[in-house]
Amino acid sequence: GVEADLRQLRADKQRLGLGDGKLAAWDMQILMNRSRQEHSMEDSTIAQYLTYGSMMNGVDLIANKLLGLNFQMEKPHDGEVWHPSVQKYTFRDQDEVAGVLYMDPFARAGKTMSSAQFTLQGSKVLRDGSRQTPKTSLVYALSPDAPTLPLQHAVIFMHEIGHAVHSLLSQSRYQHLSGTRGTVDFVEFPSHLFEHFVQDASCLSKYARNMQGEYMPEEVQKRCRRNRLRYAHYEAVQQLVYAAVDQAFYSYHPFDHFAPDEDPALMAEGVKGQIQEALSIFDNDIDTGSFSGSFTELLGLSKGANFDHLVHYGGSYYCYLFNRALSAHVWQKSFQEDPFAPSVGEPLRNMLQGGSVVQSMDVIQALLPPNERGFRPEEVPL
Repeated sequence: GVEADLRQLRADKQRLGLGDGKLAAWDMQILMNRSRQEHSMEDSTIAQYLTYGSMMNGVDLIANKLLGLNFQMEKPHDGEVWHPSVQKYTFRDQDEVAGVLYMDPFARAGKTMSSAQFTLQGSKVLRDGSRQTPKTSLVYALSPDAPTLPLQHAVIFMHEIGHAVHSLLSQSRYQHLSGTRGTVDFVEFPSHLFEHFVQDASCLSKYARNMQGEYMPEEVQKRCRRNRLRYAHYEAVQQLVYAAVDQAFYSYHPFDHFAPDEDPALMAEGVKGQIQEALSIFDNDIDTGSFSGSFTELLGLSKGANFDHLVHYGGSYYCYLFNRALSAHVWQKSFQEDPFAPSVGEPLRNMLQGGSVVQSMDVIQALLPPNERGFRPEEVPL
């Protein structure tokens, strides 16, 4: 696990001539960057097969084979899109348009967003009884001249596709419960599940092609697996610590400990103490043989102010690691054997069509075989 990752990083430090002592906090970024540089050739070989076109072929495969929908590129109407490079796609159930996807994939002057999904129009039932067609946009910043994606960027691409499909297939009565308009720990599940269409290298063999039209060979698939596992335990524990800090911060109620007119500096010390208590669990539970100082310092959290996510998540940062574990469990039990089988696509489509009306584990467990259902959230196998 993480201790094996730390031993490897310590060995890398010695091999690179950066000292033969234990790891220190300031070593980590240097070693991670050196590791990326050393594997850049391997990463570029993988990226040759992860072109924008091959990723869209993957979306087409998911739509057609898994979800039973037609995925078509269409010409936008005059004034329908905000830039000539924006592409229009529709998800169709036979002749009916289920949703409209606008892809804005390429970098251009003045464009600052690198990866995001925006809901433009949610599903809802109109006064005449017809349904408003969901519309969403995906924005990236790929190079128009060399539209290849590093493996991690391809994972992010498919993550955003998961959000988009959740929005576009939604058939909710009210638009404020359409698609991803729900609690973050629920709506992050489909997007994390879709990541596996890249992370599972056997899926890449079905749609990932280079510029010559050649499918990804077995050897490159193996490189994808190695790439995904490189220091994965260290990064997972880092996310777990971030989640613990986030919850410790937002679960602290100063008026439970101080009078309303108490010195704010004392209240701040109270928050700091609660965060340090949360971090101490990790410092006391990791073998210190490979590094000096505290484990949380090694993770880049020597100061709570270093964690800038505190201002965004309000105690919900845990949902990313939780949904990584939950989606991996569902993938292994239901999708791994045949990821594009209609038999697993039908319950997934039913879930996506529900939008965020019912936000519970029951909805997610319905994707599992009957004998695998019934676990509680705290029993998700991390």
